[in-house]
Amino acid sequence: MAGESGPISAPLPINMTIAGFFGIACYNCIEILLLLIDRFKRHNGLYFWSMLVTTLGILLHSIVVLLRYYDLGSNFVLAALTCIGWYGMVTGFSVVLYSRLHLVVPDESRTRWVLIMIIISFCVFHVPVTILFLGTNTRHTEVFIGAFRIYERVQLAGFCVQECIISGFYILETIRTLKPILAIKLPKERKMTRYLIIVNTLVIILDISLLFTQYAGHFQIQTTYKPVVYSIKLKMEFVILNRLLRVLQLGGYGHWRFLDAGIIEPGGSGANSGQDGLQLQGISDLIERPLAAEVPSRTT
Repeated sequence: MAGESGPISAPLPINMTIAGFFGIACYNCIEILLLLIDRFKRHNGLYFWSMLVTTLGILLHSIVVLLRYYDLGSNFVLAALTCIGWYGMVTGFSVVLYSRLHLVVPDESRTRWVLIMIIISFCVFHVPVTILFLGTNTRHTEVFIGAFRIYERVQLAGFCVQECIISGFYILETIRTLKPILAIKLPKERKMTRYLIIVNTLVIILDISLLFTQYAGHFQIQTTYKPVVYSIKLKMEFVILNRLLRVLQLGGYGHWRFLDAGIIEPGGSGANSGQDGLQLQGISDLIERPLAAEVPSRTT
């Protein structure tokens, strides 16, 4: 049994692999939770809460999948909890990606389509798969199992494409925003841009590996490997965002100035000086505690 409709009966190597993935995912989630609690100045804002929900979703998904596979609780109840954890893990991560876009895209109308895409994806992918998965875990397994196996692959590919679109948009907008200072070849900004591209390339590779496990027919491996992939992506997201904030706020660059409206823009009083400004509304909620004291004061 692959695990779609209940507990599994697997050889020792598979069981050891599942246990290893479970340990890695839980370790990463605990580390992220400690970072969120300790390093954020204030525990509020969309970015903080989406990070928290995603981390708890990964943790819940990992635990209930393990309990369900080894028949350590009511199968249907654990299947329902698996769906809840899946919502927080997958859509929660997309909201994390969305919540950071305002840092590089000042115009909210340009990012509203991302939020609409996330809502539509939830309705198109989460809802049907939930119905099919819960139906598979009832006495009417044969009625739902065929459709579930097909739609499970569709939703996995759909969410992968969605995350790649949001990440690609973020990379392009970050490079566009940093273009004025990249033009004068400041090493920190160039290094950060290379790091941003490398990290997002690794995220795509992880998504491809997840697709491979699903399309190879290893459902029990895919469902235990998925929390590992999302926990790693979440850790890399946390690191890259803080690196971006260090470059823009903590580098002490004289050619950037802070405005009362919450915008950083290149110094100078020219008519077009604000065109490449970077929107930093709510930025104090994202800065890590150890770095907060180094933020330059705003000019009046």
